[in-house]
Amino acid sequence: MNQKKKKFQEELLKFITTSDKIFIIGHNNLDYDAIGAALGIATLAKHYRKKAYIIVNDPQETMDPGVKKVIDDTKDYFNYITLKEYRDSAKDQDALVIVDTNKPYLLATQYDLGPVGKTFVIDHHETDEFSLKTTPQYIDERASSTCEIISQLLIAKQIKEISTVADYLLAGIILDTKRFQKNTTPTTFDTAEKLWKKGANYDAVNRLFISNFEEERTIYQLLFGEEMKETSEDGIELVVRNTIIQAYPKLLGEPTVSFTLNRKAPGTVYRQVDLAKAADKMLKYADACFVIGKVSDDRVGISARSKCNIDVGEILSGVQNATFPREEGEPIVQSGGGNKQSAGGNITTNDIFAVEKFLTDSVLQYATPEEEKEEKPVVLVRKQRKVSV
Repeated sequence: MNQKKKKFQEELLKFITTSDKIFIIGHNNLDYDAIGAALGIATLAKHYRKKAYIIVNDPQETMDPGVKKVIDDTKDYFNYITLKEYRDSAKDQDALVIVDTNKPYLLATQYDLGPVGKTFVIDHHETDEFSLKTTPQYIDERASSTCEIISQLLIAKQIKEISTVADYLLAGIILDTKRFQKNTTPTTFDTAEKLWKKGANYDAVNRLFISNFEEERTIYQLLFGEEMKETSEDGIELVVRNTIIQAYPKLLGEPTVSFTLNRKAPGTVYRQVDLAKAADKMLKYADACFVIGKVSDDRVGISARSKCNIDVGEILSGVQNATFPREEGEPIVQSGGGNKQSAGGNITTNDIFAVEKFLTDSVLQYATPEEEKEEKPVVLVRKQRKVSV
């Protein structure tokens, strides 16, 4: 074990054992990595005889059905509370552990972390200027998931109660590695094997990943939705497709790149996890993909994937310095990044098409040589096409 990881584990144990109560929060729209990591921290706190509370403020109607099942299956053993209950009960001598994000705008608490006296951030995502500056914090961008980080700690400290949450920790690793197809290291496989030895049941974990019909329909409608509208008296119709696929012959490898947003109803609000799942699916049809959608009334989310030389993490990190239209007086959030194969972003703007233009312009920057950057891509699937009937 390297010294940085060992120091983190000792700091976290001291942090927990010297606090009265432990409150735990993950990002909004909980996924398996966030809920699994939260359960892992709660298990650690209970081992040291500390009361632990997991803050869940997602609306029931929008909650991922698998995450909802995890909560329902564990509510007799773990304490789940709302944001209001947290603010009403937390004291200065208590502590807050933030898992699977380092951005305050992705938390139910937002920028006001509440009445606790200290916080600890544990995450595997890249940091930027919007990241929390609180200390202590442990962010390992090489880790596949936050569940991998927490699992290693529970295993190293021989926490016997890990068997209670082994399924959920493994689910978090499987989710963020896309079933061990990305972001994996030898440590990831070793951690998964040790979780299996501690009682994780692969069949039970796989059942968690059975998506419900409504979620699948939402994702496929976003990717493949189209509409034909009659636009003139002579029978000309306009075809509006959600996904544009373009080929970039001047780029190394001549990749195809898709850009997806709901063109029929661009104001439709999606969960960030829906955009991520849509991007995973779209990667079957293109070498790189960008899925764009409103994640709130005033904010646009992006999820991007690549299996070619286009570095989506580098592209999305550029949103921090870009300019987007927004209402006067709105708090500015422009954050993005990730790695070459997988990245995400979040932008305060009401103009979703401005975000798409930024992404298409950014992809063109990969054209080589320098003088060919103005080359137009070949459109394989058009956003709009006139059809005679």
